[in-house]
Amino acid sequence: MRLKHVEVFNAIMLTGTLSAAAKLLHVTQPAVTQTLQSAERQLGYALFTRQRNRLTPTSEALALYPEVQKLVSQLESVRRLAGALRDGAASQLRVMVVPSLAVHHLPAALRLFKLRHADMRVSIRTLHSSEIAQAIALREADVGIVYGNAAHAALDDELVATGRLVCVSRVSARGADRRTTVPLEDIVNAPFIRIDERDPLGAMLAEQWSRLGLAPHGEITVQTHHIAMVLAEQGFGPAIIDSFTAAASRSDTLHARTLVPEVPVTVRALLPPGVRSPSPVADFIEAFRQVAVA
Repeated sequence: MRLKHVEVFNAIMLTGTLSAAAKLLHVTQPAVTQTLQSAERQLGYALFTRQRNRLTPTSEALALYPEVQKLVSQLESVRRLAGALRDGAASQLRVMVVPSLAVHHLPAALRLFKLRHADMRVSIRTLHSSEIAQAIALREADVGIVYGNAAHAALDDELVATGRLVCVSRVSARGADRRTTVPLEDIVNAPFIRIDERDPLGAMLAEQWSRLGLAPHGEITVQTHHIAMVLAEQGFGPAIIDSFTAAASRSDTLHARTLVPEVPVTVRALLPPGVRSPSPVADFIEAFRQVAVA
C-alpha cells in the first residue's frame, strides 16, 4: 500500500463513508473513490463492502487496520517533530511541567528567569511525566520538569531537587498533631487518598507497600498530587503526596508528616537527546532548582 492508500483507508475506517472521509482529508469524494479502488487493485482483494450507504470493512481490512493505525501514529509523530523543529527556531522558551509543580514552583521559577530574560517569550504546557518524556523526545519543548528517580534512557536529564513522600491530613486544630513522621502501614491500612499508579510516584508507592506486604485501602484515586492535597485539606482523608507539593500549601489546617521508611522523590529536568542546551534553558533549570523547596 502506498502512503495515499493508507491515509484514505484510515479515513474511511474512522468515518464509515466516502463523503465523510473526503471531508476529513480535505479532498473530493471521487479522489477518495479512485484511491480506494487503486489500493484494492494493488492488494488483490476488497477492503470494504457497501451496506445501507455505509462501507463495512472486510475481514482483510480488519486484520490490516491495527498495523495501519501504528503507521498513521508514526506519521503524525513525524509531522509533530517537523513542526516542533520549525517553531523551535523562534525566540521562545518552550516548557513542559507536571501539574503539581506548575501551581507554586513554576511561577516562582519564572520570576527568577525573567530577571535575566525579560523579553523572551515563554510557552508552558502541563502534562504528566510520561507524556512530557514523549513530547521532549519529539522536540516539542526545550525542557520538561518531571517527577521520577529513574533516568530516561532516550533523553538527557538533570537533577533539579530531591524530596520525599509525605502524608498530608487535616487536623481539627492547628498544632493538634505534632508528629513529624508516620509509618507507611498506618496510612495504608486505613482509607486514604492515593495517586494513580500510572504516575511515577504512584508506581513507586505501590512498589513500596508491595515490598512491605501491605494491602492499600484507598477510597479515592486521583492523577495529580495537588488534587490529592486539596481533597485532604477538605477532610476527605489523608493523602500521600510529594514534599514539594506539600511545601506549597498555605493551609493552617493541613499537617504534613514524612513517611517511614522514607521514600525519596526527585524532580528532574528532561532535555532533547544530543542537543546542547542554549543558555535560557540552563537558566530556567537553575531558577527551578533555586525555588524547588521540599
